[in-house]
Amino acid sequence: MLSNKQRKCLVRMAEGDLSQKDIGLEIKVTEQTICNWKKDKEFMAELDNLIKISIQSLAAKAFKTQTSLLGARSEMVRYVVAKDILDRAGFKPADKVKVEGAIPVVIGEDLGRDDG
Repeated sequence: MLSNKQRKCLVRMAEGDLSQKDIGLEIKVTEQTICNWKKDKEFMAELDNLIKISIQSLAAKAFKTQTSLLGARSEMVRYVVAKDILDRAGFKPADKVKVEGAIPVVIGEDLGRDDG
């Protein structure tokens, strides 16, 4: 079970605005205490959970930003954003293309030669 100070520490760590030293000063524990808390699996699991929640809350805003960038002046910006959206949606290009059957290859220099 996490203490109130640990929970306050977790919230401040997830916000990402302060250093461990500053968080320690704010909640009245040493930086070493925070280092020790970070060795605890329950503490770190809760930190991971809070960070995931923070990221999820920003996802809609990030997607809206990406969508607006599809209309950017820069062709490169439009390309990178479109590629990122497609990649995240699972539409990645295939690594290999399987070609079945024999496909004749004609080299331009061979055209017109009559080796017979």
